[in-house]
Amino acid sequence: MLLELSILFVSSLIIGYSGALMPGPVLVVTMDEATRRGFKAGFLVPVGHVLLELILIVFLVFGLAELLSLKPIVAFIGIFGGLFLSWIAYTILKDIVRRKVSLNPDIGSNRLKMGSMALGVYTSLSNPYWLIWWASVGAGLLLQSLEFGIIGVIAFYLGHILSNMSWYSFVAFAMARGMKLMSDRAYRTILAICGAMLILFSIFFIEFGLSSLA
Repeated sequence: MLLELSILFVSSLIIGYSGALMPGPVLVVTMDEATRRGFKAGFLVPVGHVLLELILIVFLVFGLAELLSLKPIVAFIGIFGGLFLSWIAYTILKDIVRRKVSLNPDIGSNRLKMGSMALGVYTSLSNPYWLIWWASVGAGLLLQSLEFGIIGVIAFYLGHILSNMSWYSFVAFAMARGMKLMSDRAYRTILAICGAMLILFSIFFIEFGLSSLA
């Protein structure tokens, strides 16, 4: 069981990094807040993000537990989650080839007057990608973690938030200190590795969904 939980934790960590590393609203706001108000402000943005996800997980586990146990639902989540992961991998690798990903996004525009943690919640809820991810990939990982009970859910959540908090904390620290995060070449290399791993995970997800129908 320890091995399975470790695999679940690492899978959640890697998949989490693939999402956190891609430029998006939470990354932009983290960089903006850290640049203007220091590391603490930038750090609180992802804290709001992961607390919102904790609430969502609790709701899914206790509010939709019976629904998530139905085989057609499990199959749909597994297959759709696998296809969505494939699309994410394709998008990442395509943008890398076209050199469309960079650690220099446009920041400081359309600033909202609210606390840093509240910004983390707002940017998550207003991002359709985040909602689709949790309806497919997140739900799929949650289904697998439920096989081990509450300890499995904890392993999944810890792996997920570790990817988010470690990356965004690094970004906030670097921006607050006025440091260059890393070269775009190194950044694209890391993303390419994540993209390749996502392809493997997508195959596993689809197999997981199909097996639930057997």
